[in-house]
Amino acid sequence: MCHAVLRVKRNLYHNVFRCRARAHAGLCGYGPRPMDGARGRYFFLAAVVGAGVVLDQLTKQLAEAYLRGRAMVTVVEGFFELRYTRNPGAFFSLGADLTPMVRRGFFVLASAAAVGLIVRLYARSEPRQRLFRAALALLCAGALGNLVDRVLFGEVIDFVHLHYRDVFDWATFNVADVLIAAGLGLMVADLFRRNGDATIGTPAAERGSP
Repeated sequence: MCHAVLRVKRNLYHNVFRCRARAHAGLCGYGPRPMDGARGRYFFLAAVVGAGVVLDQLTKQLAEAYLRGRAMVTVVEGFFELRYTRNPGAFFSLGADLTPMVRRGFFVLASAAAVGLIVRLYARSEPRQRLFRAALALLCAGALGNLVDRVLFGEVIDFVHLHYRDVFDWATFNVADVLIAAGLGLMVADLFRRNGDATIGTPAAERGSP
């Protein structure tokens, strides 16, 4: 009887110590779960990119159906208009003077490389870099949205035009361009935030403060 009790206690202690050790790997139902953070960040990337590409392509299809071949539609007089156009180049029609075959191949490869770099940066980001990952997700969504157009048509569908009377005239753009601009804005904000955190963490003597 005593031997049986000792055997039960020994097995119980063994299981407890093993479970505590495995808890650090997120097992046994408690303790940290490192994979949860990884799954969460990639779910966020997939959600933002998926929603962004769908929204971009949907609005382009609507522009194709209702704006192509029509005069521009004024939304806000002297400021906001809808006009259908196709941009064979990049932003502000950069590269539009290249031959169609060279232009299509170049922009498809450049866009694919950009998406690959963005995903790599996203994967290597630190857990606390949430703003940076949000910026990368928006950039990836915008790049993929325009990449779809490059692959299908060899050019990008634009339909949003902003201007201020005859004083200011912005290039016609699309939802993918808005996502890219928002991503760049968040990236700049993250850069300022990190610089601010570094400044706060620097001793006063090193900052030259009195």
